Amino acid sequence: MRSKRARTKETEPLERVASLGVLALSVAVFVFGFAFVSSGFPVSYAEPAESVGAADLADATGSAGIADAESPDGLDAIVDEVPPPDDGLFYVAYRVVKGDTVSEIAARYGVSTDSVVTFNDITNARTLSIGRYLKIPTLNGIIYAAKGGDTAEALAASYGISSERIKNLNGLDDGPLEAGKPLFLPDARLSSWTLREISGDLFTWPLRGWITSWYGWRDDPFSGARSFHTGVDIGANRGAPVRAAMEGTVSATGYSTVSGNYVVIRHHSGYTSLYAHLDRIDVKPGKYVTTTTVIGAVGSTGYSTGPHLHFTVSKNGRTLNPMSVLR
Repeated sequence: MRSKRARTKETEPLERVASLGVLALSVAVFVFGFAFVSSGFPVSYAEPAESVGAADLADATGSAGIADAESPDGLDAIVDEVPPPDDGLFYVAYRVVKGDTVSEIAARYGVSTDSVVTFNDITNARTLSIGRYLKIPTLNGIIYAAKGGDTAEALAASYGISSERIKNLNGLDDGPLEAGKPLFLPDARLSSWTLREISGDLFTWPLRGWITSWYGWRDDPFSGARSFHTGVDIGANRGAPVRAAMEGTVSATGYSTVSGNYVVIRHHSGYTSLYAHLDRIDVKPGKYVTTTTVIGAVGSTGYSTGPHLHFTVSKNGRTLNPMSVLR
């Protein structure tokens, strides 16, 4: 019987693909194995530790929305022998099971969360689907789309990494890089804010209470007509302190027929938050606030059926489900 290392050396390298958009996992069925399609930089392929049947592969290609799918035998880790870093970049395939988190998967394979996030184009870790296959790189680093004027040396200086490793792992020559070219930047990290945004750990709860109405379509509490609720309602006792859900600057305060007494806070990266139906307002526009700053108190002003806080989160003018960004 041939060793796994021997089989790995016989495996053909992945095809190069020019588009950065092809970051999602693609699986092709062969007679005795399968291969992944890479995202445009030179990558070696490591053969599975165990062969995967056609039924398993068919499941893999359309598994993103499958709930509670079980991981087939042998697919918890496609490769059980990780090649040394100098041998180049390899993929390990992992199928998500119930209870997994991106950070836990990354730690299990000894790579950074940044690496798993960028290799799989994950923009919201909370939407990770059971049954989805992830590409786990055997080297730490991130995927980066080259911009006009970029060079390996400039990227190395910006990220504090080796320009020679960038060139070697991406097959680059000296000189400017082609705009839009997908690159693997070894040992590079995402910004702390980017990771925070992807993880969904952006906002803290503005007060302790209970949810009385969720984000989305509902029957209007006054008219009974179907209407879209742009935030979550948090029930609490009148006068309970309301705190800023994330650091930022108060951009508006006031009173309206619908929102009653309200406060709007402008945050990082186009995020804003709205706090409505307040009994009182304790801040003024222009004030910088943190998550310990009391901005007002729970009330029932405006279009309200009882003491509660209406909490809305928006990004670039579009409302989001607050539950997707609250920690």
